[in-house]
Amino acid sequence: MEKHVKDRLKTKSKIEKEVETVKPTVINDDLIESYMVSYNKENKIFDRPDMRIWDLTHLALSYKNIVEIDNLRGLENLTKLQLDNNIIVKIQNLDNLVNLQWLDLSFNLITEIEGLDRCWQLTDLSLYKNKIKNLGGLDQLQKLNVLSVGSNELSNLEDAIDYLRKLKNNLQVLRIDNNKFQKSRNAEYKKYTIARLKQLKFIDYEFIETKDRESANEEHKDEMGQVEQNEGNDGNDEQHQNLLQELRDAKIEIS
Repeated sequence: MEKHVKDRLKTKSKIEKEVETVKPTVINDDLIESYMVSYNKENKIFDRPDMRIWDLTHLALSYKNIVEIDNLRGLENLTKLQLDNNIIVKIQNLDNLVNLQWLDLSFNLITEIEGLDRCWQLTDLSLYKNKIKNLGGLDQLQKLNVLSVGSNELSNLEDAIDYLRKLKNNLQVLRIDNNKFQKSRNAEYKKYTIARLKQLKFIDYEFIETKDRESANEEHKDEMGQVEQNEGNDGNDEQHQNLLQELRDAKIEIS
């Protein structure tokens, strides 16, 4: 087991004043069935007590000491999955959850955004309070509307925002505060983000007023003009290369 997982377990044991060290678990039938029983008892959401696991549309397994995402085969109907406050180190084994819309992996030990390429319906993703150093792995999430990556280890604001800017999605809500870059950028990181992400409506739980956007655009207008020019040039170059490839494929000589 990786050292940071062991450290997390020891810390958790001390906080909860347990005699024995907390033991890591994985997702299994017992956890899922226990969730179904307790949720039905509290909310009366299921039509019958013996509802089949594969009929589940939502699953919440918070605070279960889960160290690995696994055993979710057959749960293709899930639209909401809550795995916050565990000891998960890697996003994996979610390829079959093609209907998932809401995923909470906050308060874990994740270092990299990955394993989400087939979660095409995902609109809300929380990775708050993990150990992520770089943004990536979101390219296929074209319906993404809400993203929380606050309290991670992002040190380069420019790289993070430039990555988000190039994505084809509907991102309107972003939480990105309490990362390493904030030590040097302070509150200025908000204006930088607002100026670059034109469709953003909320940043760190604050609504972006018209005056805020105007102020951000004015402060960063010179660099944004250069950015947009470069992006335009990149687009033209790509179109030119695509045209050349089409000509080659058609066996047309290019002088």
